[in-house]
Amino acid sequence: MASLVAACADPTALPEEEVESGPSRVTNGKADGRDLPAFAALKDGTSLDGPFAALFAPDDPVVTVELALIAEVRAAREADAFTYLEGENPYRVRYAVYNLRNPVIVAALADAADVGVDVQILIEDKQLDPSRTWNTADEELIARGFEFAPSHRGLTDRELETADLIGITGSALMHLKTRIYETPSSLAVLSGSMNPGDNATMNEETLHLIRDPALCARYLRAYDAVRSGERLPNDFDETAAVNVLFSPTASGPRPGARLLQWIEEEDEAILMMVFSLRDITAPGASGSLIELLEEKARSGVPVYVITDRKQSDGVDGDGAPIYRNDGTEDRLRRAGVHVYEAINRASPFTAMHHKVGIFGLSNTRVVSDAANWSYAALGSRTRVSRNVESMLFIDSDALDEGLTGRRYLAQWLRVLERYAHQTEGEPSYQEVRDALFAHPSWPRANAQFVATTYDGVTRIGEEVYVRGSLPELGAWDHGVALSTTAETYPLWTSSSVPLPLGADFEWKLTIDGAGLRWESGDNRVDVARPAALMPNTIFHARWR
Repeated sequence: MASLVAACADPTALPEEEVESGPSRVTNGKADGRDLPAFAALKDGTSLDGPFAALFAPDDPVVTVELALIAEVRAAREADAFTYLEGENPYRVRYAVYNLRNPVIVAALADAADVGVDVQILIEDKQLDPSRTWNTADEELIARGFEFAPSHRGLTDRELETADLIGITGSALMHLKTRIYETPSSLAVLSGSMNPGDNATMNEETLHLIRDPALCARYLRAYDAVRSGERLPNDFDETAAVNVLFSPTASGPRPGARLLQWIEEEDEAILMMVFSLRDITAPGASGSLIELLEEKARSGVPVYVITDRKQSDGVDGDGAPIYRNDGTEDRLRRAGVHVYEAINRASPFTAMHHKVGIFGLSNTRVVSDAANWSYAALGSRTRVSRNVESMLFIDSDALDEGLTGRRYLAQWLRVLERYAHQTEGEPSYQEVRDALFAHPSWPRANAQFVATTYDGVTRIGEEVYVRGSLPELGAWDHGVALSTTAETYPLWTSSSVPLPLGADFEWKLTIDGAGLRWESGDNRVDVARPAALMPNTIFHARWR
C-alpha cells in the first residue's frame, strides 16, 4: 500500500497552524462586538441546490451555509425512524480537514451524531497534540461520546469505518478542507481554502458548495483514500466544466502541471491571490511559475499577484523570522509582475489565505481550493508532492455562463482594495481597477433593481426610475425604468441591467410624470458584484 504522505516537509513552508492558532476572537457570531457576515442569515432568493457555487470569507455567510448542510442531514435522519447498524447508516457527515476549531460547528456535528447521523472526522494528527492548547475540538467531541483513534495507521477496515474521530498521521500535512453531507436523496460537498475554524471567519478564504454528482464522487473517493492511507489516481475530463485533482497521486495528471499549463495558455489577464507562493515547477511544463509569469508580463498580459506578507517575508505575526524565505515575490517584481503583500489585521492569527488563480476575462478559468502553491503541496519536476491536497480547475463559461468567474474577479478586486495600500511601489487600487475596467473584455454583472413605493406616492401615468452615476444608469439623466402590475403593486422591478463588474456607483429612485420627483435622503451607494448563491444581484430600495 502506498504511503499517504512522504517523509519530509517543505523547509520553506510556514506551518498552517500560524493561521488560526491562538485564542479565538469569535463569540456567538461576533468579533469585538461586531456581527460577522460569516454567520449572517441567508437572503431571500438564496439557493443551496445548484451544482457549484463559490463563497468567500469574510464577506459571505459561509458558516451559515455549513450549518445549514449539517442541519439538512440531521433533519432527514430525524424523519427516518429506522434503526441502522453501524457502518450501514445512509445519513452521513464526513469531514477530512486540516483543523477544526469553530465551536458552533463542533456542537452542530455532535448534535447531529446524537440524533443518529453517522458523523466521522479525519483530522491532521498534529493538530490533536495536547501541546496545541488552542485546539479543543477533540476533547469536546470525545466528551460528547465520539470514539477516538489518535492515528489511522494500524486500524482494521472495521475500525476505520466505525471510529468517529481519526487522526491522519504523516510527516507532511493532511491539508484537505473537505466536508461531505449525504442522505439517501442528496449529496453535497464543501471544500476550499477555509478550515471549519473560528478565526477563519475573518480570513480571506474560499469555500465551494458542490452538488455536481461526478465531482462529489471524486471527493468521496479522496476521503476514503485518505482514511485508508492510499494515494488516489487522478483523471481530468476535458469536457467537464469543473475538475478536481488531488495530491499526492498514484497516477494521472498532477495539479501543479495543469496549473502551469493554464498559465502558459493565458494571453488576456492573470490575477492571483495565493497564501503561500513558491516558484513551482512540474513535469512537462515549459518553465517554472516565475518564468511563465515573466513571459506573460513581458508580452503585455496584465499580471497581478496578492500574497500574504507573513508568508512572503517568512515571519510570524510579530515580524520575527520563522522560516526560510525563497524570495518569490521579489523575483516576480524583477520579472515585471505586480505583487501586493497583505497583512490581515483582523487578529494576530488571521491571513490572506486564498489559493486562487484567475485566468482570462472573456472566458474566465479559475484554479482554487485547498492547495497552497508550494513544493510540498504541488511537487516539482523531479519530486512528487508530499501534502494531501485538492485543487479545483473551473471553466466558468462552461459551468454557468461565466457567473463563477465573475464572482472570483469581483472578489479579487475586493481583496486588492483592502490591502493594496500596504505595499509601496505598486500601482494603487484605483489605478489597477481603472486599467482592468479599460480592458475591452472586462465583464459585466447582471443587476436588477427592485423598489417598493406606497399608496398615494405615484399617480396614474407616472413611472418609477433608477437614476445613477454610471452611464448604464443614465449618468443621473434618463435612468432605468421600473415596472409594476395591478398584482405586484407597490413593488416595481427593472429588467436585467448589465453593469461593469466591480464598479462603485451611486443611485436614487425618481418618479417621472408631469414632472420629475427625487426621493429624499443621501444617494444610495453600492458595488456591481454578483451576490453569493444567487443568479443575479438585486438592489432593493424603499421610496423615501
